[in-house]
Amino acid sequence: MNRYIYLLFLLVPLPVGAQTLVPSVQEALALARRNNPDLVIARQNRTLQDQQRAVAQASLLPTARLFTNFDYNYALPVQLVPAEFLGGRPGDFREFRFGLPFFLTGGAEINVPILNRPARADRGIVTQNLQLLDDQTLVLQDEITTQIARVYHAALLTRSAIDITRRNLSAADTLTQIARQRLTKGLIEPLEFNRIQSVQLTTTDILYQNELAYARNLNQLRLLLGLAPTDSLVLSEDLMSRPAALDPSLPYVLASSRPQITLRQGRVELARRQLDRERLQRWPTLAAYGRYSQQAQRNQINFLNPNERWFTIGVAGLQVNWPIYSGGLRASNLTRARLQIRLAERELAYEQNRQQLDTDDIVNTYNQATRSVALNRQNYELSGQNVQIALVKYRSGLFAYDQYLNVFNEALTAQNRYLTNLSTAFINQTILQLRKGD
Repeated sequence: MNRYIYLLFLLVPLPVGAQTLVPSVQEALALARRNNPDLVIARQNRTLQDQQRAVAQASLLPTARLFTNFDYNYALPVQLVPAEFLGGRPGDFREFRFGLPFFLTGGAEINVPILNRPARADRGIVTQNLQLLDDQTLVLQDEITTQIARVYHAALLTRSAIDITRRNLSAADTLTQIARQRLTKGLIEPLEFNRIQSVQLTTTDILYQNELAYARNLNQLRLLLGLAPTDSLVLSEDLMSRPAALDPSLPYVLASSRPQITLRQGRVELARRQLDRERLQRWPTLAAYGRYSQQAQRNQINFLNPNERWFTIGVAGLQVNWPIYSGGLRASNLTRARLQIRLAERELAYEQNRQQLDTDDIVNTYNQATRSVALNRQNYELSGQNVQIALVKYRSGLFAYDQYLNVFNEALTAQNRYLTNLSTAFINQTILQLRKGD
């Protein structure tokens, strides 16, 4: 029976999530550029919108069509003619019907644009719109990579916090065991033992909260990297092991190179192209055309009768369209185009100021973090040693619990400050490196 069970496990595929190993933030960023769903959709949309080039080009190319019309004239025009022209009495009139009820027309038509300046301007507008799509993709990529830099280091931060909290919990467990022994011997009051247990319970709760935050950061990172929720994501890098990677002399990043500013500049250029196109609407258009058709007129539907005649119609010529008055529409479009330029220019100026302030803030935050990391690391190491010394003294009876608790709280403050500054430094360092690459 067991053989059949093993065979069933071999034959039936079980759903297993893939495992992705990310050794560094650079690998995470490269993976996101390839697989992030928003970036993939943006690239597909760019390929789709590229077909607008063909649409704009088509208005400047010749067009040809075949056509056929079938008409049934159920009420033909009638004209009264004096009867005396047909041998009748003067003063009388006779009715004459013009045409036949059934018409069948088939032919071909060709139109060749010769002069159409607005259509040529449309090609430039389409090109500018496609460039804006590229700029929007760069803005989206910048936002996603910045978010990944923050989430990636937040995950490393919470994982390091988990390790430190576990060490704190181990120390709290040791302290609780010592206190329980002292309580049994009557050396301490129950109040002191309860306070020690409270610290142990609080530390355990902090551990659970850090584990939850780490799981949330990993899930958000999976989403940004384009991974399935069931995929295993392993971050092999340790936040505590790369303080030497900090570079306090990173070159200053110019805000003018930001893709957000390039996008605003492109919108200003688009507004100017649209204004130029509206001005070109005043120019005439010139096109050549040719049409050839054959027409049959019948009293009955017998168009396949070879004994009945077909009539040929052919025409060729030039057509000039010169707009004179459009009911104020052209003036309104010109005014709107000018207002769009002013609006785009104001948005560009605002974006330049915003990006400059954002860049200055990142540089200042990075510089402050790099200065604080070395000090905080020393404080973190000293606080860890102090906790060990305080624990030995408490065990030997040289320290009261309040003295140990003060040292322990100072260690917690030093730990949090060091991890926070270290994560802040690496986040802003990564963002500055990304912006240098822009």
